Amino acid sequence: MSTYVEQSEAVAGKMRRIVGRVAYISAGLWIVRLLAFFVPALRDASPSGAPLLSELFCVLGIATHMTLLPVVDALPGPRWGKAAGYGWIAIDMATEIMQLNGVPHATYIALKYGGHISAAVWFATTSWGQKGAMRVVGLLLAVFLGGYSFVAPFDTTHFIGLLPSLVLIPTWIILAGREIARERSLSS
Repeated sequence: MSTYVEQSEAVAGKMRRIVGRVAYISAGLWIVRLLAFFVPALRDASPSGAPLLSELFCVLGIATHMTLLPVVDALPGPRWGKAAGYGWIAIDMATEIMQLNGVPHATYIALKYGGHISAAVWFATTSWGQKGAMRVVGLLLAVFLGGYSFVAPFDTTHFIGLLPSLVLIPTWIILAGREIARERSLSS
């Protein structure tokens, strides 16, 4: 018969396995979402012009962020860093709904870029304690994503400055899924 502690460890291991898989699903959703930015009909879909496409793009945006909630929880980092991750997720989901509801672009995008500062804090604080590729990719991601928030008003392309982040985000999430799985196997 197993003890309470052994049952807790078994449950924790199972949850980490699930969260590791969720991280990989999240990375896949991010790849789809980020590729969609290169399709103007999807990226620029509005509720008045293309309601179905606009709704699908919004749902995809929310799904990419919601799948990161258990990842924020599972990865090691300071509580304030995790709070920044949760804050970013909440802000970005809110901006998706703002866009869907016809809020002017200048309003929701400024809020989104403000949320990217929180994202940068989470990526940096979580990555700092890691080794190897996850640390390097995470710190680069924090610099590019957070830094772009300050240069966005001067970027006449309105998008090109974020291109490094489009590759770094899913890459980092894949590395995070691997780290979550590695921690599970080390604790087993």
